[in-house]
Amino acid sequence: GAVLKAPSRWFCKGLDDLYLRIKLIFLGMGNKSSGRQVVFKPYVQNQSWLFPPALGDMIPPDHKVRLISQAIDGMSMDSILSTYKGGGTSSYHPKMLLKILVYAYVEKIYSSRMIEKACHENICFMWLSGMQQPDHNTINTFRKHRLNNTVKEVFAQVLLLLVEQGYVQLKDYYVDGTKMESVANRYSFVWAKNVARYKASVLNKIAAILAHIDELAEQEEHLPTPPDGSPNKATVLEDGEPRVSDSEAVSKAIERINSRLSEPSGSNDDKPSKAQVKQKRLLNKLQKDHLPKLQSYEQQEQLLDGRSSYSKTDVDATFMRTKDDHLGNGQLRPCYNLQVGTEHQFIVNYTIHQTSSDMRCFVEHMDSTLELLESQGLKLPDNACADAGYGSEQNYNWLERNEVAAYVKYPGYYQEQKGKYKKPFVQQSLHYNQEQDYFVCPMGQQMHQVRQTQEKTKSGYVRTVHIYQAKNCIGCPLRGQCFKAQSEHRTIKVSRQARRYRQQAKDRLASLKGRRKKLQRNIDVEAVFGHIKQDRRFRRFMLTGLDGVNIEMGLLAIANNFTKWHNLRLAKRIPMPSPDPNSPNTAQIALQAHQNRLNKAA
Repeated sequence: GAVLKAPSRWFCKGLDDLYLRIKLIFLGMGNKSSGRQVVFKPYVQNQSWLFPPALGDMIPPDHKVRLISQAIDGMSMDSILSTYKGGGTSSYHPKMLLKILVYAYVEKIYSSRMIEKACHENICFMWLSGMQQPDHNTINTFRKHRLNNTVKEVFAQVLLLLVEQGYVQLKDYYVDGTKMESVANRYSFVWAKNVARYKASVLNKIAAILAHIDELAEQEEHLPTPPDGSPNKATVLEDGEPRVSDSEAVSKAIERINSRLSEPSGSNDDKPSKAQVKQKRLLNKLQKDHLPKLQSYEQQEQLLDGRSSYSKTDVDATFMRTKDDHLGNGQLRPCYNLQVGTEHQFIVNYTIHQTSSDMRCFVEHMDSTLELLESQGLKLPDNACADAGYGSEQNYNWLERNEVAAYVKYPGYYQEQKGKYKKPFVQQSLHYNQEQDYFVCPMGQQMHQVRQTQEKTKSGYVRTVHIYQAKNCIGCPLRGQCFKAQSEHRTIKVSRQARRYRQQAKDRLASLKGRRKKLQRNIDVEAVFGHIKQDRRFRRFMLTGLDGVNIEMGLLAIANNFTKWHNLRLAKRIPMPSPDPNSPNTAQIALQAHQNRLNKAA
């Protein structure tokens, strides 16, 4: 008899599939009977077109890529064309490369390889490039070399278009700064204090070796005089401080010692003495070990150029403390200080700095703004608004000389408004009698001026400082809270010019116009930083060096202005033309209309 085998799992699975198909057929028959038949649109993937459409027909008429193409077509490209030498094979047109670069930054594409990919796949890029497909090397070479020192001119031409359209009116200028991280390694730091300490240590070792060599030379019976006639023991000063202070002086000392050792000793024995052997050994150590270290420290000092630090992988970046993260942890990172001036969230100017202090960057930034606007035949804005990090005497002085109204806060502005200071008896809380020129201390004593002097700030600005001193602070019960200096009487330094500037800024900020500008600053320039870092997700530069960072920031600023321009056009918020100063204003027109109605009624 035959033995029945159990059905395999594949056979069971086939039965299940057959059951599902039969069930779907019956369900489909039920849908047909009820009139609910499924209908799909025709789908033919490889269908040919008799008349293929142009790429421009596939792009909407109000798309941002059309605005970018139209604006760049009307620009002057002389500065970029001057970077081409000519000869050789044909090059891609700079207008085409500039268009795809600007549009790439508008679309948050920053990698040259991703831009190359977009030129193969994206219709907008294919339309801008005219179906040309430059590779990533060509795109990156154009960005790094052709736009170097020329991207600012392209940005200025875009700004001029915005002024002509009325989007930017150059009435208010809102300034602020932010730290933008470099592409450099976060742990490749070189500190100026360490370099100075290591250099001093090497110089001390070199001085000790040279002094030892001179001692060995003195032990010889016949010590030859150096060819230049200088004394033999000339490497150490009388007070013990080394005479050699740089690698050049050390090299000259080494040459002098070599020439001394190479001269004949005058004896019949050609064999060098023990003292000469020791001198050569010490000299060899000096040449191979200490001199290269000293030269490397001097090179690091040249790279620092007055800065506190720099990065080994991006020598132009400076380590700055960024804002704390969500856990409250602050870090020192290689960064650049980005200063931006805006109006209606359009970037009017940008500058890159290597110092973390916004106060020291303001004058350089405003000089750049003045040069940029004058190159396009434009004037400086009427008003400048900034936070308390910019309120210095030098900055106020620059704005006054250039006839710009300063709506700039100063350090301690908020504490002065609230009347709450970290210390009870700070200088700002002391009463000042302007007529008789004296301050009143917390105990009621008059602090008169004892002398005046001049001080030079880190940025090179010279200011006049008046020094006031109390008469008698010995035995005062408030001395411990008033001041903690070791002098017997309290002294304060006052700049009268700075006090005048601060009072002017305080009066302006207290007015209705000033309060509006303080609120507008928070939503004007701060929004641009949020747009760049959060919306565009650009938190770290991709190119190194000041030149590369300026190129990237220029493209970001152009992309920001084009995006804002396009959004306003889509919202149909056409700006009103600038008012004619000779034409009557709205109040005069309303008053004249009211007078006409009264005359008609009479």
